Amino acid sequence: METPAINEAGGGADLVGRIKAGERQAEVELVERYSRCVKVIIRREVSDTAVADDLYQEIFWTVIEKVRQGSVREPEKLSGFVCGVARTHVMHYFRRAARREISTENEGAVHLPPSAPDQLKELLQKEKADLVWQVLKEMPNERDVQLLIRFYIAEEEKEQICADLGLTSLHFNLVLHRARARYKELYERAMRRSGSRLRRAR
Repeated sequence: METPAINEAGGGADLVGRIKAGERQAEVELVERYSRCVKVIIRREVSDTAVADDLYQEIFWTVIEKVRQGSVREPEKLSGFVCGVARTHVMHYFRRAARREISTENEGAVHLPPSAPDQLKELLQKEKADLVWQVLKEMPNERDVQLLIRFYIAEEEKEQICADLGLTSLHFNLVLHRARARYKELYERAMRRSGSRLRRAR
């Protein structure tokens, strides 16, 4: 599904000028004009209605704040700016969700009492970080490793990664999902090995 085209016809620059001048009605018009475009971008990637609604609100809040601050360098291309903000918010949502998932897996690996010395906490956190890199090195598919490192660790833009690896947006989502599944399987296997070594050492 393509993002619906919007004919600016000078309207984008007019809206930007009016919003910067403090006209609230112009902000309402901006939301009305670009609402469908933003919804299409969100629904293309997000199926959860509550999440989609939250993203919709966040996107327009960000757009209006940036317009007020004068961050739109080409007012005549306002539609491209709005769509870019929408795609960035959707991408960051999935990135945050994946990080929470990986963080939860890592936190469940080692249970520390609240009074554990800071040095011990730092040591165990380092061991978990080392385990993550060890798992990445064990992954047989180089493209999987590149995707996980570039998207989640280096925080590169999805569009740039797609261009470098010859992927479409939808193919990127599919490949990334599979890479995360393979990573999770290897990580859980490594944790079981690590737990076995700890039990033998006791």
